Amino acid sequence: MARRDDSPRPRGAREPDRGGSALPGARDRAGRPGADGAQAQRATHRAHRRGLPFAKSHTAYICGDEVAFTEGLLRNFGVGAIGGDWSIAPSAAGIATRVGVFLRDDFLTRVTLHRRVTVVAHELAHLSQQELTGEREDRLPVWMLEGHADWVAFQVHDRLGLRTYDESRAIVARSVTGAVTPVEHFPDLDALAGHATWNRSVRSLAATYGQAFLAVEFLIERSGHGALVKFLGSAGKADDPRDRWAEAFSTSYREFLNDFRAHLKNMGRPATGPTIDPMSSR
Repeated sequence: MARRDDSPRPRGAREPDRGGSALPGARDRAGRPGADGAQAQRATHRAHRRGLPFAKSHTAYICGDEVAFTEGLLRNFGVGAIGGDWSIAPSAAGIATRVGVFLRDDFLTRVTLHRRVTVVAHELAHLSQQELTGEREDRLPVWMLEGHADWVAFQVHDRLGLRTYDESRAIVARSVTGAVTPVEHFPDLDALAGHATWNRSVRSLAATYGQAFLAVEFLIERSGHGALVKFLGSAGKADDPRDRWAEAFSTSYREFLNDFRAHLKNMGRPATGPTIDPMSSR
């Protein structure tokens, strides 16, 4: 999430929604292997096959409940952790940081394996983003970082045989097109570039993560995942990452935002249409 100081800082709180886990090869603070280590190791292997870099090991901080989770973040990062926006802590299942991943054991023990893998893969993607950008991922749009983390998670689901990518994508699409807020009134992607505005949108619009995922998918369909990885590796070094956009994607940042806005509207239902429960067909 948002960081404004120069100390090691957390990245990418992921909400628990319906279902998270220990890191691949990771150990908790007591040195015990994560409970779902085998599944997590496979998740890392699958992510490597997507061309994403990972260190050989990471530390998983398994926090028993919200109090322990909050105390761990405060102890390591101070009040500036998660951008000082502590309202997101109660709903976060995991947060990737410079020192490892903090995970909520009380969430993870009561959810499905599918959901645990979702959280692990999502947070692993954030760790990879840190490595790609040289720990300068704060310079990149939040919608890109979060959407890419979900894209990676859905690829891992597919490769582990938990759920096909198309099924994951269809669930997200239904959550977006069936949102109470019509897609015509979704915030512009550029408004979701900063941590403060991203956090506000997540609290007010449940489909914010879905919008970000669809934007990243749209970008990958047009330019390929390799182009996105290249951008992540170079944009962190730029004063303004948008200066590297055309080099990686052969279009300007603003042109992409406009194209995606049109794409999103084409997906959306009429503003006067009925509200659809995105979970009704699951």
